[in-house]
Amino acid sequence: MSLSENNSENKIPPENSGSFEYNFSGREVKLLARFLRKNQPQIPSGLENFSRKVELYIYSLMSIDEVEKFFSAED
Repeated sequence: MSLSENNSENKIPPENSGSFEYNFSGREVKLLARFLRKNQPQIPSGLENFSRKVELYIYSLMSIDEVEKFFSAED
């Protein structure tokens, strides 16, 4: 899973412009997915789409049974 950066000056872009790139390792994606699921009620407005994309990525890697076990496993 990766994110892309188009802001060459490394400044925080105004809302709805620019992006950045980061290639998550498999372990990072799994940790992030569990964190987001565990903390879903506290996810700030505006990060819902990001959280959903991470979850969908996990779903694309695993069967339904694997996903259920993954999200129910203790950290």
